[in-house]
Amino acid sequence: MRLPSYIEEPFEEWRASFRFYVETTVRFSETDMFGHMNNVTPFVYFEEARIAFFQKTGIVDKRMKRVKETITVVANLQCDYIKQVEIGERLRVYVKPEKVGSSSLILHYLGENEQQEPCFTGSVTMVQINKETGASVPFTEEEKETFQAQRNG
Repeated sequence: MRLPSYIEEPFEEWRASFRFYVETTVRFSETDMFGHMNNVTPFVYFEEARIAFFQKTGIVDKRMKRVKETITVVANLQCDYIKQVEIGERLRVYVKPEKVGSSSLILHYLGENEQQEPCFTGSVTMVQINKETGASVPFTEEEKETFQAQRNG
């Protein structure tokens, strides 16, 4: 299997580093006329996994409890398809922080079927910006430490 450029270590080592996942079942509305998962569906799954991950870490709750002048936006999102997925398949969609910058965060994703076969991988770069100006704004030290702790397991 040819690895995407964002996976720098050996695939099995990268794969073993995931700790958090959400489970989902491919619904009829997420398939094409042949019963295969539509190519946009993993992006929906990535979002669901990302939000659940942020809730688990407490980042979402902390942000919601205080009025912030910042938001975190998706700057780049990609998906690489490895194996076909069909209607009714149960999947685990894993997410983990890969790199924590001053105002950016890179998350990696892995989608596996019930046989633990990789079906798709992905990467997102998110940037925290000022709501009014659009300029990047550094994460707090607490936020960076929270992301880093999740990265290190």
